[in-house]
Amino acid sequence: MSSPLLALFVRSLREDSRLKFTYFARAGLVSVILLFLFMTQSNVGWTNAPGLRFFETVISVDLVFVLLAGVSYFSSAISEEKEEMTLGLLRMTNLDPLSILLGKSTSRLCTAVLLFAAQLPFTLLAVTLGGVSLHQIFAAYLAIGAFIVFISNLALLASVLSRRASGSAVLTGVSLLFFFIVVPFAAWLGKLPLWLGILKEGNAWTVTMIGIAEFATEASPFVRAGKILSTGFVGDLFTFQVWSNLAMGLVLFLGSWALFEKFCGEQKESAPTRAGVTSSPGRRRALFSPGRPWKRALAWKDFYFTTGGKLWIFIKLLVYGTPLLVIRCWPHQLGGPPRWRDFGVGTFWIMLGFICIELAFAAATIFRNEHQGQTLSSLAMLPQGLRRVAYEKLLGVLPALFAAGAYFALSIPLIARLILDTFGQMNSNDAAGWMFMTFFLTQTVLFLHLVVALSLYVKRGALPLAIGVHFLLGLLMSVVESVLFRDVAGFYVLIFLSVGASAFLHLHIIQRLETLAAEE
Repeated sequence: MSSPLLALFVRSLREDSRLKFTYFARAGLVSVILLFLFMTQSNVGWTNAPGLRFFETVISVDLVFVLLAGVSYFSSAISEEKEEMTLGLLRMTNLDPLSILLGKSTSRLCTAVLLFAAQLPFTLLAVTLGGVSLHQIFAAYLAIGAFIVFISNLALLASVLSRRASGSAVLTGVSLLFFFIVVPFAAWLGKLPLWLGILKEGNAWTVTMIGIAEFATEASPFVRAGKILSTGFVGDLFTFQVWSNLAMGLVLFLGSWALFEKFCGEQKESAPTRAGVTSSPGRRRALFSPGRPWKRALAWKDFYFTTGGKLWIFIKLLVYGTPLLVIRCWPHQLGGPPRWRDFGVGTFWIMLGFICIELAFAAATIFRNEHQGQTLSSLAMLPQGLRRVAYEKLLGVLPALFAAGAYFALSIPLIARLILDTFGQMNSNDAAGWMFMTFFLTQTVLFLHLVVALSLYVKRGALPLAIGVHFLLGLLMSVVESVLFRDVAGFYVLIFLSVGASAFLHLHIIQRLETLAAEE
């Protein structure tokens, strides 16, 4: 390449185009479309506008995968070089910051855009099914393309600011959560002082917050997709959502360029942090200090130095408990607090969701430090063997669930009557409810095993990849259940397959650990 500015960019594009993962990803996306097409064709006689229903499903899955790519694939562009201590080598080649950003991030953006472009010819089949036009298809993919530009550059900025890929992923996820969930509620926050009688109509606070909420709503690709997928859509291709996403992507890229020298100009050690150790003196240090190791030292090490120890349990107790306290103390001017039963039901499901999320993240990182630090060979030489090492590390993760588990346990007395009534109805009717609960539990166990197994093959992004793989497996299971079985017998087969797959992955994880230890 004659231009030094684009040398790394072109090289990265060539490498990405030759990776097996690129072809597997394209085949996976096309397979998803074919599965959706098969499901739509099987139900074509029972739905109106089957082409529109098919295209809605495809676009929804695409948007979810873009979000997953933002917190995994895009967010590690620069931070992975910091972790692997190779950023200094790139700087020694006399590449300027713009060349590095183009080569490490913009190349990934181009790869992602081409990846989604590969499914465009297949989604055109939706036109032949009826209910959707070419104009809607092009408008939807243009909205997704602009969203990819925005999310990739948001992740790039987080990658420049963070020293580790995990921190970059968390920063990207929190930013997306703030933009898509918190900011749209800015209008409600702006009107809250009016309802409480603190401010009067037309004040600057209310006007500003309403304007911010309207901007976030109009810039959201999810809102735009809902308009595009409405029947009889005839809107413009280039709308505020497209231009705003492109503009925000450009601003974020320029911000990454401007901050590159400050945060990436000096190579620093990227050793694993000790999340649960506090260096503050006095009683606070004595309270949150790891103290003496437990009898099971590996469990003690993972609890304090990986999951955060007692300090992070205390922080999560505050984070989870504060919204619950606000709900219980909700002012009567705004409707007052909910009934205790409704409050218990909400707390039960929210805390159950937090437990599942914490377990998923723990599964993705349980062997990360050992794999990256190449210490599996040292663990393999311990007398108990790698199998018991893995179980002890799992034992160190479980106490970190205390915060969500405590609120989960407190919600059960509030809904005890509802739980007993539900189980009573399930006993009196049939076994379908029990089969569904068992199927859900087996799928959860299968997913956690899948996350751990994939974390031993890929450097980062095991959790989003596991979500994608499990989603495909779920589609296949639903097709098999709908085609081969039409009663509760299908659940028996799916539960048996899920248990078998979990057992296989359980044994394979130990074998993979032994293989990695031998390779070190």
